[in-house]
Amino acid sequence: MALAQGVSLRWILEELTRMNPKPRTPLLLMSYLNPLLAYGLESLPKAAAEAGVSGFIVPDLPFEESADIKNSLEAYGIALVQFVTPVTPLDRMKRLCEAGRGFMYGVTMTGTTGKNVAVPQEVLDYFSRVKNVSAIPVCAGFGIRSRDQVVRMAPHVDGVIVGSALVEVIERGEDPAAFLRGLRV
Repeated sequence: MALAQGVSLRWILEELTRMNPKPRTPLLLMSYLNPLLAYGLESLPKAAAEAGVSGFIVPDLPFEESADIKNSLEAYGIALVQFVTPVTPLDRMKRLCEAGRGFMYGVTMTGTTGKNVAVPQEVLDYFSRVKNVSAIPVCAGFGIRSRDQVVRMAPHVDGVIVGSALVEVIERGEDPAAFLRGLRV
């Protein structure tokens, strides 16, 4: 729907640059790698910094291929958020946490986002492992939709990511601020 209405990375950055006043909350953009590469690694970091972007989340960017974009972004003080999953081996988790900037994105499950997820003990144990090796905050994402899930995860993470759930609330015409307030612990 967004593409059909003309939304693009260039448009988003231009709109953010025009915003006055700028949001006080850090802005992170989630994107596949291809739009970032199409924009150009030479011009993207400067445009993102001018727009007030604090970081990028790039789910399809393998860690082993992230050095160029990470270095480009860091030159402008922009974070490249790293992911860990429940099946990430401990040695790789440590490398990802060392490379992470801003926060670590801890995926709650294997599979795709947009589904409700139970929070079994093994997921909580996994987040405790991530927190033990991460010097930066750890946030849990994928499938989080309820206050009960947030309450269960709260002792094990620094924050939760509710992107898909928030989009669904907006699509249903409900109050997104009320939804977010309802998740607070």
